[in-house]
Order: sequence, then structure tokens, then C-alpha cells
Amino acid sequence: MKKFKKTLYVIAALVSLIWLTGNNHLYLGLYDTYLQGRTKPAVDDPNLFYTRTIKTKAPQAWEKSIKYNAVQPSKKVLEAHKNINSLAFLVIQNDSLLFEKYYNGWSENQLSNSFSMAKTFLSIIAGVAISEGKVNINAPVNSYLPEYINPKDSALTVKELLNMTSGMNFDENYGNPIGFMAKAYYGNDIKSLLKGYHLEKTPGTEWEYLGGNNLLLSLLLEKALGKKVSEYAQEKIWQPIHAEYDAQWILDHKEGNEKTFSGLYATARDFAKIGALFLHQGNWKGTQLLDASYVKSSISPVNIPDEKGELITNYGYAWWLATYQGSKVFYMQGILGQYVLCIPDKNLIIVRTGKQRMEKSNGKNPDDLFLWLEEGIRIAENK
Repeated sequence: MKKFKKTLYVIAALVSLIWLTGNNHLYLGLYDTYLQGRTKPAVDDPNLFYTRTIKTKAPQAWEKSIKYNAVQPSKKVLEAHKNINSLAFLVIQNDSLLFEKYYNGWSENQLSNSFSMAKTFLSIIAGVAISEGKVNINAPVNSYLPEYINPKDSALTVKELLNMTSGMNFDENYGNPIGFMAKAYYGNDIKSLLKGYHLEKTPGTEWEYLGGNNLLLSLLLEKALGKKVSEYAQEKIWQPIHAEYDAQWILDHKEGNEKTFSGLYATARDFAKIGALFLHQGNWKGTQLLDASYVKSSISPVNIPDEKGELITNYGYAWWLATYQGSKVFYMQGILGQYVLCIPDKNLIIVRTGKQRMEKSNGKNPDDLFLWLEEGIRIAENK
């Protein structure tokens, strides 16, 4: 009984401290993590947040290859799927579904959190707006958002939000429960959160991965387009690619703003369609949805150093870049091992979603990235 009372006192003290310090986002954060027996958000909890639906129209399924599921998964990859809790693994080549398997009770119509793959989707949305002339990639952010970016910080342009060289003083420490990212993910007022930040470094001189850049970009797009980014994406991307299922994007509050650095929920099949759009230089079955020049820039290395002075050659406009067995690869990536891997010279797309990923042992890329590439290519080559 004494132990129980002590626990109650600790909980009461914690609740009081959260309330007194104004960190109300911690209530939802604690509920979604430690009270669920985990330290990170989940892939299947959109109902934890308000969401905005991105509706499909005239959905079309992937055409299945005559060799659909003819090649069996390797033993090594089956073990990996089991050990790091994969949900889906798809291989699409020449616009045909070559391989498709689901794990841990998952299915083709279930939506999964993509985490930072949402950053790439936002970049594509921006690319459409830029292609339509509604946003100028070289324009000062201040000219769109004077309430967030002061005139003295007018050197910051849209391009530098896209390629993570903004020089803004956002915090990207995911381990800090009262830091910017925790407040952005679990908080309920993105617009208020973004106010008061400023340039810390000269834009375009140093690469730093900051989710705050995506949030600023989404507000800029909303201002320029006169509509929410999900609504624009539905009209200009999701419906034109004939996504099979509706998607969802988490919001800060009811009818609020998308948390555009994360929280885009969709199926593995529809994530593959996003990859296919870029694999075909922004063209979807004869319709150019965004300029091929923007696609090319998006998957070209930023070539700007990070704080350590190391030149960043594996990042573009929210697309990650790699080389595997002599082939160039561009890909979307989420923190728990969500991937859309595109290999242009093989006309190949590999999608993996799951609940975990392997750690980085080579300094740049998680080890499972190369595991999925190896398996996808093996299946495509029918070995």
C-alpha cells in the first residue's frame, strides 16, 4: 500500500509540474510512449491525433507482373523482417508489382506512419507549387511569412528550407522531452511554436537537418496557395496518381495545421506511387505533374558542409541519396525504417515499412538500407 501511495504521489507531482511549466504536450507524449511501454511514437496510432484526410479519386491498383511473388524471400531477409518487425516489403519494376509481402498481421490496405518520409512528400508538394508559378524557390521566406521571419533575416529563401541549409536556430534533439521537436509532434499549436526563431547562421552555408524548416515551408505554402497543404496535395498529387487508398496527415489541433515533418499515414502501395512519380521525372502516365527540372534538383546533392565541415552529398530537397553496386539511388526515409528506394537505371522501386530499423555502422546510412536494396535487386533479377 505504501508503494502504491508513493507512486500516486510521484504521478501527481509530475502532472503538477507539467501544468505549472506549460509543457502540456508531455501529457500526450507520455501516454504515447512510456505508458505504452516504448520510447518512441508508433506507426499505427493516427487516432491519437486529429487528422486531415487526403482523399483518392478513381483509385487504381498496381498492375501485377507475370512473375508476381515468383521469387521467394531470402533467409537473411526473412530473419530481418522478424527481428526488426517489418510490416510490408514491396518490389515494383517497370511499373509492375513484382513482389509483395506483409508481416506481423499487416495487410495491403492498412495505413502506416511514414515519419520523416512526410518531409519528402512536402518537398513534392512544394515542387508542384513552384512548377505552377505559385511559389518562387529563390524568393525570401520573409516575403511570404513576415510574421515569422523578420526583415533582418530576409537572406533566407525557400530553397534553403527545402535543402536544410536555412541557418535557423530550431532544435532537433529528439531526446529532449521539452524541446522543439517534442512540442511540435505532441503539441497543439504549430503557428505559435514557430514564432520567435531567427537566423543563427548565414543561409546556404551549413547543412543541418531541422524539422522546423518543414513546418515553416508548410505555412509558406498555405499562405501562397490559399489552402492547406493536404488539400493541395489531394488535388495535385494524390488524385492524379490514382492512389488506391485515402491517406491521413496528423494535425496540431482540430481543423488545424499538418505536422509536416512527420505523421503522413498511407499504404505501402501508395508510398510506392510517390516514388514512381519521381522515377518518371514528375510525369504520371503522360501527365507532367511537376517540372522535370525540379525533380532533377531534388535528387541532386546539396554539396554544402555540415557543422563538422563534411560535405553533404547524400541529401537533396528532402530526398536522401546513395550509390549501391554502381547504381544511383534516391530514397525517402522514416526514423523507424520506412523506405521508398528508387533505382532509376533498373526502373526499380523498393518499399519497406516497419516498426524498427537497424542502427548506423558506417556513419551515414542505416545498415538495413543496403539489406533492402540487395533483396529488391535480387528479386528483380529473378535470382
